[in-house]
Amino acid sequence: MTIRPLLQYIILSVLILSFIQAQNTGPGAVPLAIRSPHFNSWLPNPGKAQWPTFWNDRTLELLGYIRIDGATWEWLGNSGGNGTTLVRTEITPTRTIITLTAGPMELEVTFLSPIEPTDLVRQSFPFTYIYLTANATDGRSHSVQFYTDITAEWVSGDQNTNVTWSTTPNSDLIYHQAQRASPNPMQEINDQAEDATVYYATANSPDVTWQTGADAFRDHFISTGDRLLNTDDGDFRAISDYWPVFAFSVDLGDITEISTPVVWALGIVRDPTIRYDPGDGSTQLRSSFFWTQYSTIGDAIRAFINDFPNARQRAIDLDQRITSDALSISQDYADLVSLSVRQTMGGVDITTSKGLDGQWNTSDIMMFMKSVGDTSRVNPTEFMFAAFPAYLYLNATWAGFLLRPNLQQQASALPASTYAMPDLGSTYPIALGNTSTTSTEVLATESSGNMIIMALAHAKASGDGSLISSYYTLLKSWANHLAANALNQTACDISSDGRNNPNLAIKGIIGVRAMSEISQIVGQADDASQFKDQASAMLQDWENRAILANHITSTYGQSASWGLIYNLFSDRLLNLDFITQR
Repeated sequence: MTIRPLLQYIILSVLILSFIQAQNTGPGAVPLAIRSPHFNSWLPNPGKAQWPTFWNDRTLELLGYIRIDGATWEWLGNSGGNGTTLVRTEITPTRTIITLTAGPMELEVTFLSPIEPTDLVRQSFPFTYIYLTANATDGRSHSVQFYTDITAEWVSGDQNTNVTWSTTPNSDLIYHQAQRASPNPMQEINDQAEDATVYYATANSPDVTWQTGADAFRDHFISTGDRLLNTDDGDFRAISDYWPVFAFSVDLGDITEISTPVVWALGIVRDPTIRYDPGDGSTQLRSSFFWTQYSTIGDAIRAFINDFPNARQRAIDLDQRITSDALSISQDYADLVSLSVRQTMGGVDITTSKGLDGQWNTSDIMMFMKSVGDTSRVNPTEFMFAAFPAYLYLNATWAGFLLRPNLQQQASALPASTYAMPDLGSTYPIALGNTSTTSTEVLATESSGNMIIMALAHAKASGDGSLISSYYTLLKSWANHLAANALNQTACDISSDGRNNPNLAIKGIIGVRAMSEISQIVGQADDASQFKDQASAMLQDWENRAILANHITSTYGQSASWGLIYNLFSDRLLNLDFITQR
């Protein structure tokens, strides 16, 4: 099975999921580290004295200094030192590259959030690279030291929370870690996870020193540039109580350029990651897939640091491929794609479970999405649908991992619903099922259409028909609901009153036509013929109601209204050639 080139369809994801403008019009914030629903940071104004923030504007302190010939410049944060001058900001699908001048040197700071579409272990490891290169603009040699630290704001949405921390120095690796003194599993405060551990790591060398303690020693570095003391502050306390920080410094001596990057790794780890009900009332505690390869976090961090040169090249290659495909449409489109892909991949947790023998079940792979920036819903079908073309483009097999928990839970639930649920629960990361009768009914057409269209798109793009075969009865029941209700829906989340909504109706009609294709693929010829005939009759009825005065209306029967009928895109995505071209 084949599917048309998919990058052209990622625009739907961009329009719905991206809240910032294209590069050439100046984004409101640039993405820094985006690797999971709970590891998500932004910089509002590159080149300004500002802290990075969580997506909801809560501060996540990450500080960077460069000291040159005894003078200190701040390349990230808002804690003192001379201000740098922004030269440019470049955003690619995997990287944000900020070029600054600091006195006699030009500094390039890169935040790399890897996208690894052929490697589940690497993709599920919630770490990002921060790396720097520099060169002297005057061609002379200069004494250069770097300093960077983080606070414990990364592990809780409550600054009064007590935290603990430690530092693990090895011969080849040093990493700080911090976490709540009393973690709250599967809970959030201000959308931040309350069961997270933050890690900050770098490769060890004679040039590297470290320290933990009150943020006052930042000022000491500004004034002296002295090496850190390699000491750990054991006075555990609240995040905001003298702001314990976890720092590294690097003394590069006299240099004219930094051609081999200085690299740090920052990550947020939760384990378990998801609490999931497969539909039978039991509960699974699911973990990030990377644990199937690593028995300790230290081993995983070491592998991540050691893999940096290769990871960097893979990112450059992927950026070039995505950008080249997008540029075949336009520069503006390439900018939009560059802003959206990291958000799409960083909006999910890739998980697995353990069997009764306590061993990882590496064939039990599920992806869970949080509706970041909206609510805290788990696997909301309208967000999945908006992001789905990106998953199909990057790795169509993975798109099935996202569908699987929704299908499994609803196929096993009793009593079974005749239409698709809009999500797996309202409070990420708890995926125990949707229990809101009102919200499920008003979103029935939207959710059922989404799930059927995505199921067929996955089967066509991946060549894997196992999901549509295993869950055929469930998909058929949803298609029957659409056949009876799509033309005259109750409501939808995009319109306060979805009745007589041609845009929503056409999604349901295409869903019925997609079910005909599914039936044909799995060998149900009678069903295929029935759904095809139903969809054709519905389409004719829709055209009679929705097309007035040579345009498509936003409301049946109102010729003065005009509709942006973006749900027609599914016909092109699936290669149905079902919609009449006029």
